Amino acid sequence: MLVDTVIKNCKVVGIDGIISGGIAIDEGKIVAIGKDHRLPSADRYIDAAGNFVIPGVIDPHVHYSLYRPYEEDCKSETRAAVSGGITTEALMTWGGMDKLLISYKEKFEEAKNIVERHALANVVFIACLFTDQHIQEIPEYVHDLGITQFKHCMFLKGADAEALGIPSFDDAKLYRALEIASTLGPPAISMIHAENVEIYYGLKEKLMKAGRKDLKAWTEAKSGICEAEAVGRVIAVSDYLNVPIYLVHISSMEALDIAVQAQARGSKVIVETCPHYLSLSYKDFPEDYVLAKCNPPLRDKKDIERLWWGIERGYVHCIGTDHCASAGKGTLDIWSAPAGLPGLETLLPVMLSEGVNKRRISMEKLVEVCCYNPAKVLGILPQKGIIAVGSDADLVIVDLEESKIVKAENLHTASDFTPYEGRELKGWPVLTMVGGNVVMEDGEIVGRPGVGKYIPRRLF
Repeated sequence: MLVDTVIKNCKVVGIDGIISGGIAIDEGKIVAIGKDHRLPSADRYIDAAGNFVIPGVIDPHVHYSLYRPYEEDCKSETRAAVSGGITTEALMTWGGMDKLLISYKEKFEEAKNIVERHALANVVFIACLFTDQHIQEIPEYVHDLGITQFKHCMFLKGADAEALGIPSFDDAKLYRALEIASTLGPPAISMIHAENVEIYYGLKEKLMKAGRKDLKAWTEAKSGICEAEAVGRVIAVSDYLNVPIYLVHISSMEALDIAVQAQARGSKVIVETCPHYLSLSYKDFPEDYVLAKCNPPLRDKKDIERLWWGIERGYVHCIGTDHCASAGKGTLDIWSAPAGLPGLETLLPVMLSEGVNKRRISMEKLVEVCCYNPAKVLGILPQKGIIAVGSDADLVIVDLEESKIVKAENLHTASDFTPYEGRELKGWPVLTMVGGNVVMEDGEIVGRPGVGKYIPRRLF
């Protein structure tokens, strides 16, 4: 038997352990895993040099076209993704911000085709529910488009909704959408940006009257109570309807503790956090460092440690970047600057540097929260998220000892900054493979656009 590729001299990482050996790949699929001398002959051999090989990282929370054209983000940000070892992205916003109010059925084919022309990473779509029509069409998105997760933005009320020209989101819409999701058997998973915006508006007014424009003011305006109160409220609704929810970008210890209590009593609560909430505090930056503005805000060291505790204990299930690309943000003040951070290329290095190398988590736990669990949530396991015979050959070779100083000028994202500027991270991907195709090697993009595919899902 002759196969396309054999990766030899590996430490192959799964959620249950690590084995030494190699991986044989043919026609984009993993066809054998075992000791190097037992693997079939191949047209190409890749020597992993004793490094770890993990499944391609799956980012369950990415934004395209927030501040740039959708097609341009497909070109640049999938390059950033594979540079960072991410082989599948779940897009929360796609098709253009000028099309927020139309049915996803109308923009789906064009958005999918753009992905398959330009993407280096695979893509799944999440439907953000902005209108009553979006909510009513949930069953059609599931059955016709292969979209099985839906995003609810609880903060899009008042001025924030008006700025986007969309209707305010309220609890009645949340209830109605979760009720429809509950009928789809098994239920679609509702992804919730949980935030009490009324509290935020009150705190913001007070801080602005005091003349505050510092980074800490953003953290104070969106204090932990804004997130925690909304988390408690949405869990109550999901419990009543007996439907699973996925809490995106949990940032505070208060919100995490409420989710942990709910999980203990049997609530169907999945928790996501982001690399920046695991590694950065507002205290790490100068007071006027507007570039670190994100939503929710950066918090304190105690929140960072509580989130790592949650990952290690299994209360935090997934790591997502909440990535968005932007430029020119640093010219504005804290209240007018757009919120959001680039994070595709630094997700895996942060988890390796701050997690594995600092002994907060094991390599197996990293694979669980960055690969296996996101694939399970998105409905693409075992096609993705696992190294197993029959699974897609989306793989990453990781050098746990490699250290780099992060600089925006060296990244592939279209963003003109990174919150990790000048910071040393230890542990980097050195090769990324998508569907058996090497797309990044030693920091250089070597793949061709269109290697990435749109992945439709089904409820099982």
